[in-house]
Amino acid sequence: MSIQALRFLMLGSVLFSEYSHADLLEGCYSRTDKITSAIPMLNDNGSKSNERFKLKRSYVNVFKKEDKYFAEGLIWGFNFHICTITAPLEGTKEPLPLALKGKKLVFEEKEPEYDINCKFELEFDENGLNIKDENYHCSNYIFYCGAHASVHDVQLAKTNKGCN
Repeated sequence: MSIQALRFLMLGSVLFSEYSHADLLEGCYSRTDKITSAIPMLNDNGSKSNERFKLKRSYVNVFKKEDKYFAEGLIWGFNFHICTITAPLEGTKEPLPLALKGKKLVFEEKEPEYDINCKFELEFDENGLNIKDENYHCSNYIFYCGAHASVHDVQLAKTNKGCN
């Protein structure tokens, strides 16, 4: 085999491995947690319940549309507070656009006049998806999140179930 053919083969394998890795990012990632209530919960008839928690499913759906990545999801926090992952467009529920940077999908929003520097990262490994929002700016200023919900340090497993 010639040196040029070998170089072409090596380049092709690098490009193909990056492409195939990117395709593996798509899918539904989720987990089920016991969400604890700070106040007594009520039964269907309105009386106080002895239950202090309910099982709730957090999820993020990652998908491609026309060679661009998007995500949408819902993360549950303490006392039934939620954090919705959507595009930061007031009054709409459009999916969040993401950029592929190495092996991560990233959304960044900077608004210097308000001292906002949101960097939302989806990191993928053999266990699934790890969400990062190091300075909590995405949770506090960009996404719709309750006081007891955040998207930082959330781990979700890839599942075959849909994210509906």
